[in-house]
Amino acid sequence: MKEKYLFIPPKPKFTNKTIDKKELKKLMAWAFSNYGTGRASYLADKLKDLGFHYATQAGLSLSVEDLRVPPTKRELLKRTNKEIKLTQLKYERGEITTVERFQKVIDTWNNASEELKDEVIKYFKETDPLNTIYIMAFSGARGNISQVRQLVGMRGLMADPQGQIIDLPIKSNFREGLTVTEYIISSYGARKGLVDTALRTADSGYLTRRLVDVAQDIIIREIDCDTNRGILLKDMVSNNQTLIPLQNRLLGRVLFETLHSPDSANVIAHINQDLDHNTAEFIVNAGIKSVIVRSPLTCESSRSVCQFCYGWNLAHGSLVDLGEAVGIIAAQSIGEPGTQLTMRTFHTGGVFTGELAEQIKAPFDGVLRIPQSFRTRLIRTRHGEEAFVLEESYKLDLYDQQYNKHKIEFKQGTILFLNDNEQFKKSQIIGELSTKGNVVTERVTKDLNSENSGEVCFSNLYIEEKIDRQGNAITNTPKGGCLWILSGEVYNLPSYAEIKIQEKEFVAKNEVLATSKVISDYGGVVRLNQTSQTNNLTELQIVTSSVYLENATILLNEQHSNNSDPSYLLEINDHRKTQFNMLCSPGNKIVNSQIIAELIDSNYQTSTGGIVKYDGFEVNKKNKSKKGYEIIGQGSLLWIPEETHEINKDISLLLVDEGEFINSGTEIVKELYSLSEGYVQIIQENEIVKEVIIKPGTKFFNTKETDNTIEYPRIIRDTETEHYQYQTEGTIYVEKFQSKNQDELLIRPVIEFKIDNEEIELSQNYITKDNNSIAIKTTKRVLFKDGQRVKSKYGVDLLKTYLVMSVGVDQPHLSADVEFIANNDNSTYKLQLSVLETLQIKQDDFGEANQASTFTSLCVENNQLIEAGSTVAETHLLADSEGFVQNISKTNQSTCKLLILTQNDEKIVNIYRQTPQVSQGDFIRSGDQIANGIIAQTSGQVVEINKETLKIRAGNPYLVSSNAILQVKNGALVERGDTLAILVFERSKTGDIVQGLPRIEEILEARKPKEPCRLAQRPGKVTLSYDSEDNKCVRILSSNGEYNEYIMNGIQKVIVSNGDNIILAESLTDGAPNPHEMLGLFFNFYKERMDLYEAAKLALQKVQTYLVNEVQNVYQSQNVDISDKHIEVIVRQMTSKVRVEDGGDTTLLPGELVELQQIENINEAMTLTKGFPARYSPVLLGITKSSLNTDSFISAASFQETTRVLTEAAIEGKADWLRGLKENVIIGRLIPAGTGFNSYNDISKNFVLEKKNQITDSYGENQKNSNEEHNIEDIILDDNIARNYPLIENPINNFDTIEKNLNLSKEI
Repeated sequence: MKEKYLFIPPKPKFTNKTIDKKELKKLMAWAFSNYGTGRASYLADKLKDLGFHYATQAGLSLSVEDLRVPPTKRELLKRTNKEIKLTQLKYERGEITTVERFQKVIDTWNNASEELKDEVIKYFKETDPLNTIYIMAFSGARGNISQVRQLVGMRGLMADPQGQIIDLPIKSNFREGLTVTEYIISSYGARKGLVDTALRTADSGYLTRRLVDVAQDIIIREIDCDTNRGILLKDMVSNNQTLIPLQNRLLGRVLFETLHSPDSANVIAHINQDLDHNTAEFIVNAGIKSVIVRSPLTCESSRSVCQFCYGWNLAHGSLVDLGEAVGIIAAQSIGEPGTQLTMRTFHTGGVFTGELAEQIKAPFDGVLRIPQSFRTRLIRTRHGEEAFVLEESYKLDLYDQQYNKHKIEFKQGTILFLNDNEQFKKSQIIGELSTKGNVVTERVTKDLNSENSGEVCFSNLYIEEKIDRQGNAITNTPKGGCLWILSGEVYNLPSYAEIKIQEKEFVAKNEVLATSKVISDYGGVVRLNQTSQTNNLTELQIVTSSVYLENATILLNEQHSNNSDPSYLLEINDHRKTQFNMLCSPGNKIVNSQIIAELIDSNYQTSTGGIVKYDGFEVNKKNKSKKGYEIIGQGSLLWIPEETHEINKDISLLLVDEGEFINSGTEIVKELYSLSEGYVQIIQENEIVKEVIIKPGTKFFNTKETDNTIEYPRIIRDTETEHYQYQTEGTIYVEKFQSKNQDELLIRPVIEFKIDNEEIELSQNYITKDNNSIAIKTTKRVLFKDGQRVKSKYGVDLLKTYLVMSVGVDQPHLSADVEFIANNDNSTYKLQLSVLETLQIKQDDFGEANQASTFTSLCVENNQLIEAGSTVAETHLLADSEGFVQNISKTNQSTCKLLILTQNDEKIVNIYRQTPQVSQGDFIRSGDQIANGIIAQTSGQVVEINKETLKIRAGNPYLVSSNAILQVKNGALVERGDTLAILVFERSKTGDIVQGLPRIEEILEARKPKEPCRLAQRPGKVTLSYDSEDNKCVRILSSNGEYNEYIMNGIQKVIVSNGDNIILAESLTDGAPNPHEMLGLFFNFYKERMDLYEAAKLALQKVQTYLVNEVQNVYQSQNVDISDKHIEVIVRQMTSKVRVEDGGDTTLLPGELVELQQIENINEAMTLTKGFPARYSPVLLGITKSSLNTDSFISAASFQETTRVLTEAAIEGKADWLRGLKENVIIGRLIPAGTGFNSYNDISKNFVLEKKNQITDSYGENQKNSNEEHNIEDIILDDNIARNYPLIENPINNFDTIEKNLNLSKEI
């Protein structure tokens, strides 16, 4: 506790007012700062007792009746609805765009909700100050004003799932109850809240863990670091709002220099004095706007912070203790409020929200006078009202009702809402100061949809066509204007529909406007689905071509059938009763050459595998299918049998040898037996047996000299002359055979399969004699290629006969349906193939909107034979109401549109022979005067003027803003809901981009922003100009005559003005700056003007200040107070390293990350030895990278990427000197903080004293000690023990150790 607390504090003053939440805070703060923690906690206990005592006596109860709705609510809603109606009227008159209407509606309801909230508080205060809800909300017991507002005010505006605000507010409160619609809208927000809370908790927890890891080794290790730098503190301001006043920022800081009063030069506070509440208040009251204080950012302590640079421990309001783990405190202070930050705030959907601009309100009722030399620029406000922007600063004259003149200064860039001589009321908003703050905006689009159908008409709309990069034509409006939709009934017709009416013709209700026909392309027999009604008929079929087999019957194959998958046989009624297996089922679609059935035949079946050879026939290779090659001509298939076994086992497991003759049933490998006899051939690869082949035949020992010209293997028929020498019968296959001794010949038998040309007779019948484009035919197919080795131990089929569908050459794409036609007995069927033309009868030919007014008629009957091109069905579109055909327009090749003017689309206005004030063709809006005393009730175009009447064609005007992209052309016909234009506008970016946890993460991880702003490369004066392509050119001219030029495209919004003087690294465009770029700019600028170390220090300090302010901005936007020093401790860790660019004569390598202080010590040593110093540049590391680049590999490994960190530490032979908390906890030692700090510190103090006392005989002592220590048990050394341990001289290459030893020797 501080010494001043020992003095008797001032006598408590008597407070006579209601102690609510705010007053309670003040009371506790006063007790704590004046009397200390013990007395303050005693007071808190007593207050609690007092509170409970009276709460029990009062017996606070809550009932529905306590929820008092202010009676002014009804009037307020009535007034707001009236304002909304006016806005809607303005929109309907085409005076404001849909974006401006939306923004105005949002702002109107926001204001109403705020006004109602104030009314709620006022109502409670005035009528029922002891209301339970009111007491609870304002005493801080439960609930807050925003919740009370929802209970008894109105719930207000809600967002949809995309984050856009819905312009329909919830007018009810929970007391009155929500309507169904309001309940649904409410539930969007409820779901979002649930998801947000879960995500926020997880994100916040991870952020805290990273922060703890980066700062865990920062401990207060010394009292004063004797630094010669400080940081400048002043009010933290953002968007003209003071976020943190200087007084709050000074509390608990230590002064860097003595402060003198600006008026009397008296000393206000001394150097190194810590500032309490009273001193800070005194400094601010003395008129001092900025103060230089000590800060963790500028502390010279190595790997720690000193007492003076840190200042107060805010927990007990006095200087921080030695050994305090301030890094952990800082991490928790930043991480803990993370859950209070919103993850994503709602997109307001508007251009800018009102809070971003400072409003100028009229001080009294009066009149504004504007001088003639007044330079202004006309603009539209976000609500679509016209206003002026001042191009220079002016003092304008305001006259009150007594004609007294008052001057008010309006700065350059102010938006003025009044004209010359315009009257204003007190508190009326007469102007708005545009913020020059870093408001991040984004370009967004909104579709403008038509609310009625009709004809497009441009009015005062200047259009421009551009071709984009893809070559598409884009029509946009450089200046904006009005787009009219003159009403009428629009019908969408497909291009193939036949229009039955003509332009300028009258049509009656239900008259046919157009007909679309369904036409058969091929003709044939009509097949209708008998169950369908004509009106519900969606498709019909035309059998264009059909064939069926008369002499064949389909039977159920009972042996191979089951309920789910029946199998069928096709039996030909010939003398052999030939049977086929059906390979397709009824309803299957088959194409040309596709197989229908397969002949049941075993004539071409073998007993084993073998080699296939063709003899005397050819195959059709073009029509190769999965089912083999079609045979052309007659001939034979030669088959050389052999048995193949796939083994894939080690050669040692084989029970037979190469070339050995084996009998059938011989075991080849365990449990694998041969099926036939023959000679063994083994195919192996890398001692693995792939296959064993058993070749039947006999060996032939050639006694004569072999003729080398004869090629083997070869087939020798028994008719050939050389056949006799082999002494066998029939055709043989001769091949060389590798025997143990020599090459021998193996004579193998050949089996011949004759291919007969006998055709199966098929009797086919066609449905139409002239249209027989499909037929059924038989085909023989061989299943293997010539010379193919069939690897098998079982038999295979070499040739199969199939029934296939054959299609005429002129129509190869035809597909047919397989149909089974039942015979009279209903148990057998006939096979029929039918080519069907399926025709769709669309009920929605004329669009879904006109589906009710269409009907379909059928033009054919079932089984009727029709010709190609015949009309099968017709769909008619009927007129919804009677009217006049105004326009028939072909929009493109696929559609055509029809416009009919009905009675409702034209209005006759009686002008009673007065002179009309409009001309024919003029566009008028509802509320305009047509003639004297006659007001138009509808908007539209004047189409006819008579003496008595005016004819107006009704229409809706839509205001289109500048740079909108038009989606329609002049004169086009549109339906309700069609997009007329895409409006492009700018709005302020909110949500996760600007605030909330993601932004905190972005700053602390030092990420590059997605859309960074452009930064000034040098300080100087700005000049703006435009190049030929309308790109902004920003030139910055510095005082030495050098300049930088920047070309900005249309997307980047320039936020500097012509003639501005800007500083280095100031933002030129909107968006967040890239902190890495900022650091580089400052460093490059400073290193030309000072030495490397100073340049790095200054550059880092600039970025440190930026980072601290950015983090504070986010927390302040959510009303969370955090002391600067916590953020400074974290930022210090992020900005402590530099990257080596050139090692010079040091041992450092380029690209290595080193502490700035450490590299400076090395460079100083280099200067003494006249070596080249290392060159480096400062780097900014995110908190994760900082944690992984820490000196302690144990700490880094316990955080992330454990394997990588430990591997690298092992490779580099790193030593961990156990400085931080985590390392010591992991090893199991006392941590060097808190009470553990002194035990480490005492060793070093004792060591210094011993040194001082034993200078003379220190050598002898050391000798003695070294002899004694041989039998000491192993101990873990950290840098403190190592530094003070007599056995070890300079234990580590540790520069703070070297420095301290130098200082120690100086003292001694």
